[in-house]
Parts: sequence; C-alpha cells; structure tokens
Amino acid sequence: MTGTLFEPQLPYAGTSGWSGSQTSEERALDADKTGKTSRNQEETMRLLAWVGFDGLTWSELSTMTGWHHGTSSGCLSVLHKTRKIVRLVERRNRCKIYVLQEFAHGRDIEPQGRTSKTNARCESCGGGI
Repeated sequence: MTGTLFEPQLPYAGTSGWSGSQTSEERALDADKTGKTSRNQEETMRLLAWVGFDGLTWSELSTMTGWHHGTSSGCLSVLHKTRKIVRLVERRNRCKIYVLQEFAHGRDIEPQGRTSKTNARCESCGGGI
C-alpha cells in the first residue's frame, strides 16, 4: 500500500522512466515500487493547484519540496507526458512553466516530447527539414 489515493503515472513500459544508467534505473524502479513516485506526483499536483495560474518551474518545485533537480524535472515531465498538466511556452528565470490544464487560460502551451531534426517541419510548407 502506498498511503496515497493518487494513481501513479507510469508511461514508460509501466515505470516512471530513468536516464539510462543502472543506478538511475534502480532508483526509479524502487521509487515506483515503494509508492514514492505516486507521492511525489501527488504532491506536485497539489502544489500546482495551490499556485494556480502562476504555475511552477522545476526549480521552484525543487525549492518548495527540497527535491533534487532530476526528481522535480522528471515528475513534471511524466505528468506532462500523461497530460495531467501542461507546459507553457512562456518561461520564468529561463525555465519552462507547468500548470494544471484549468490554469492555462488560453496561453500558448507546448506539446510533450522532443522534436528531432528528422521530425522538424518547414513552417511555410510543412515539409521535412
């Protein structure tokens, strides 16, 4: 039992994902198994609801929670990937801002994921670059 009612978001083959190293994988799998992932995601959602329209950057989330950059950034990324939150185009202190969907208020948002050069499209014609 995780001690939380929040259903963890585990979009990477049933996990919260990791950076590629063995230690990162072990940390992620342990966090997923023990409920830490769920608790961190739930806390992030709670804090995003509390700050409302202003949203949070990874840095602000880390300051509020005491989490390492990787924990905050990873949590925000997974919640964005699973569409629990949105990432605004605007930035604060050179960091992307994340908000709950209901606080986007028509501001421009970014799709989740990376755009590689092979997937880049010409803004004029839509052709591959």
